[in-house]
Amino acid sequence: MPILDYGFWKAKPVSYKVDGPDDRNPHINLIFKDDDADTWEAAINVKSRAHPSELVYWFDRDFSHRMSRALENHQPYGFKTLKSRNGSAHPLALDYLRLADLLHLQDGRLLPYDEDGPDNDILDQLRPILDDAISQQADIYLYGSRYDTGDGIHDVHMNQGSPGRRFKKDNGVHTDGGILFRFPHGHWEAVFLAFASQQIPTDEDGHPTRDSSSLSNILRARGRARL
Repeated sequence: MPILDYGFWKAKPVSYKVDGPDDRNPHINLIFKDDDADTWEAAINVKSRAHPSELVYWFDRDFSHRMSRALENHQPYGFKTLKSRNGSAHPLALDYLRLADLLHLQDGRLLPYDEDGPDNDILDQLRPILDDAISQQADIYLYGSRYDTGDGIHDVHMNQGSPGRRFKKDNGVHTDGGILFRFPHGHWEAVFLAFASQQIPTDEDGHPTRDSSSLSNILRARGRARL
């Protein structure tokens, strides 16, 4: 069954901290605010608990898509639930595999959590993007699953194609996570994340098909590992 309480949170990023290397399930913990006086938290995965532990990362510096145009037109700050309507996906829902021109799978980068040296891990990629969004006070659209407590959001990554029993329950279509940014001058950027162990293609329920392959195998075959 798909992740619960799926939607996006439109907000302003405030600050973030990164879990240490000894954490078994490290995240970037992004603090953000909307129209309320309170601040909220987004837990952004930077390492997988499955094998392999790398993440697949896509960054579009000039994101132009019907999704961004729709978001720009009418969305207020706060969390918006995106439920299917009459069996059809919500028009603002993300799906890495089914939403035309959202991303190009072959452009993904397979990156570890934290390694010595510049520009060679997921933290090296995400820190500058978040720093820029905070300094410019960009609008941020955090896609994922709202916490049961209502005070944050997680599952900010692809939410389909997970093999095995442990994460199968979260598989679904049109419930993928991600981060979209709109800067004050109207420029859009987008970050999409997946676990290297997740498999494509997926069936109508978001589960791997019999002929599916892991993203790590696909990207290594295409020469996109740690470029």
